[in-house]
Amino acid sequence: MFNLDQAISAWRRQLAAGGIKTPEVLDELESHLRDDVEQQVRSGTSEEQAFNSATQQIGQTNVLKVEFNKVGLAKWWQLPIKLKGMLIRILGREQPFPFPDLNTFTPRGLQTLELAREEAPRLGHDFIGTEHVLLGLMKSEDGIVLKVLRKAGVDNSAIKAEIERFVGVGPVHEANMAIPYTPRARKALHLAAREANALNHVHISTGHIFLGLLLENEGVAGHVLRNLGVQTETTREAILKDLAGS
Repeated sequence: MFNLDQAISAWRRQLAAGGIKTPEVLDELESHLRDDVEQQVRSGTSEEQAFNSATQQIGQTNVLKVEFNKVGLAKWWQLPIKLKGMLIRILGREQPFPFPDLNTFTPRGLQTLELAREEAPRLGHDFIGTEHVLLGLMKSEDGIVLKVLRKAGVDNSAIKAEIERFVGVGPVHEANMAIPYTPRARKALHLAAREANALNHVHISTGHIFLGLLLENEGVAGHVLRNLGVQTETTREAILKDLAGS
């Protein structure tokens, strides 16, 4: 008779033998495995079938080892969506960039963060990256960023299409209040706070958030904007000019 706990223990031993030995990583993988199994069982699948399906979705040992070894590389976003979420949760426990106090954001700035949180599950992602923050900016009611991008010949639909082409789209799921920010997204917001402070602005607005994305520039948002022909320095100067007059 199939025993789920025994099967998971054997699976963990197989992962460890294949080179994935960090307990924190193994715990994170097991957590995802159990979540997948639980969801499938609730839908009427047997535990054994659910376990086999879930392990196949997460990946084989040799593939997982290669993918986890890619952490820190510039093209980390090209990892499968499921693995990206796992890596972000593991890495997110020790963040080099503190998240700005929410009280320091303008209402439109907060709206952008909320829209980013909604965009992530729409794309089937269980993390908030620079791409989701950019999509949040495009959906925000503040006109500074939209005006500057339109002058550069870029509109909402072009950015949305390029992001989806760049990172891929997974199954849509419900938004999670605890969804984590990627290290690059946190860095972008940290830079946004720094820009606001440098301009002697009390609050972080959508313009500052966009400046943070431009300055971070190695995240998905930076690559997408460059792919669409947005010139970093020219756009930055235009945003600064608008902020100076606000």
